[in-house]
Amino acid sequence: MFERFTDKARKVVVTAKAKATEQDDDHIRPVHMLYGLAATDGVAARALTALGVDAAAVEREIERGASAGPGSGAPADPRDSRDSRDSRDSRGETAEGDAEALAAIGIDLDEIRRKIEDSFGPGALERVPLTPRGPLNWTGRLPLNDQAKLSLALALKEVRALHHNYIGTEHLLLGLLRVAERYPRGDFAAVTLPDLGLDQARLRAQVLDELRQLQA
Repeated sequence: MFERFTDKARKVVVTAKAKATEQDDDHIRPVHMLYGLAATDGVAARALTALGVDAAAVEREIERGASAGPGSGAPADPRDSRDSRDSRDSRGETAEGDAEALAAIGIDLDEIRRKIEDSFGPGALERVPLTPRGPLNWTGRLPLNDQAKLSLALALKEVRALHHNYIGTEHLLLGLLRVAERYPRGDFAAVTLPDLGLDQARLRAQVLDELRQLQA
């Protein structure tokens, strides 16, 4: 079955794109995704708020990074070959997500179609309803950088690990934390998270606690 983006998760990626555009960035980066999560009501925002981080705090980090120069957000570390492989492999994994939301943030729909049909048979993409109008129908698309793409692939892994049938804000945040683990020397993990006072393990635990409270 197709794991589906919730409305809130869709809003996150649209907000991330808008913030990247506002900052004249040429890619959506993990910090833009984090901003979208903080600015969108949902499990992720509640977890971030519980640890003292809101959209304004993330926005300050984005502005600080922008003042350091373009492309300063979370570069890949060439010393870690595993990270490079994961970035290349992420494209196929993210193709199993929601096609409409992925199109909104610039992932190649032809590649999505090929991967989905490989897994689910000819015409599988046409069985997913696409909305011709609305906030997800961007005429100009801003691509994700490799680590933001990888965060979507790892979010899908979190969906499967938690045995959920949707992609929510909680999964997007957990995917970002997995990226931070895989790129420990990248700006997102080494600079942005510590500067926000966020510990990866503590934030992950907070997200899972928020989910437990919902299920109680």
